[in-house]
Amino acid sequence: MRETNRSESVQGLDLAVDLAPNNPHHLWLSNPVMIASGTFGYDGYGRGITEDMDLGELGAVVPKTFTRLPREGNPEPQWFPKSYREAWDTGDHLFLNAIGLTNPGIEAAMRDVTPGWDQWNATCILSFSSDTVAQFGEMAAMAAQGTGYRAIELNLSCPNVEDGSLFGHSPASTAQAVAAVRANTDLPVLAKLAPNVPNIVEIARAAIDSGADALTICNTVPAMRIDTQTRQPVLGNITGGLSGEGLRPISLNLVYQVSDALDVPIIGVGGIFSGEHAAEYILAGASAVQIGSANLVGLSAPWRILAELQDWMKHSGVTNLRGLTQRARRRRSHLVNN
Repeated sequence: MRETNRSESVQGLDLAVDLAPNNPHHLWLSNPVMIASGTFGYDGYGRGITEDMDLGELGAVVPKTFTRLPREGNPEPQWFPKSYREAWDTGDHLFLNAIGLTNPGIEAAMRDVTPGWDQWNATCILSFSSDTVAQFGEMAAMAAQGTGYRAIELNLSCPNVEDGSLFGHSPASTAQAVAAVRANTDLPVLAKLAPNVPNIVEIARAAIDSGADALTICNTVPAMRIDTQTRQPVLGNITGGLSGEGLRPISLNLVYQVSDALDVPIIGVGGIFSGEHAAEYILAGASAVQIGSANLVGLSAPWRILAELQDWMKHSGVTNLRGLTQRARRRRSHLVNN
């Protein structure tokens, strides 16, 4: 587990960000580029990451989401296209997945998985999800005793079995889930919000008022495609989540809305394939970004995107990323242009 020095800079650029400024533990990252949950290596837990990929050079890593009990996941196929790399090379930049949160369960994770994260020299963030409020609290209590990570990200896009809706689809259920976690841990908490909601600002406010330190915006958008040859949906689960370039304008809009309404740290995620894409999110009011589908095109994407963001800052005359985010948030009718 990496302890980040907030004064770290690269080539005279100050990229450090604090994602939990009101939490006694804080969550300082050396830079805003993070790996999104579910896309860390080929299995979501780092398989394929090589020694020359220094995770300590990135802001943070969010390995794949854990649930209270083990999950097998959805039927195959779980990805479309099957190879993101081949699809990217042929110009298809819209991706679908329906993994189903395949994982060993948080109890096994605390015992066998997360302790090894200390070896990565990285700031790691534990992601978990649940289908009841009580389990959210139970998992937070377990996480409070674990090692290998410095914060928790709540995946709120799981069904609440108590009323059939997704936790992240209403302010009330969002508040209940976050409050249950907050009551059982003092670690920084990031709430990952769903995009397909009537009023994301209300849900974001409910998460913050209930104890979240920051917001991750957003999860994938429900979507599907049909193979015209087989006349069947391309995913075994029929529907899945849309990611890739099609998600970026949707997520950017949500980041913009929330940053206009709330003065809280926001992590923007969705369709980031270049440093300029990352800069778009910063200009919309995000403090940090998560790289998702780009990792599945090439595992070295986060390091390339970080280098491109640094180049963009130098060419744009920006030396302090936090200052840029603050200026972006002061606008109300237009995005900042410097």
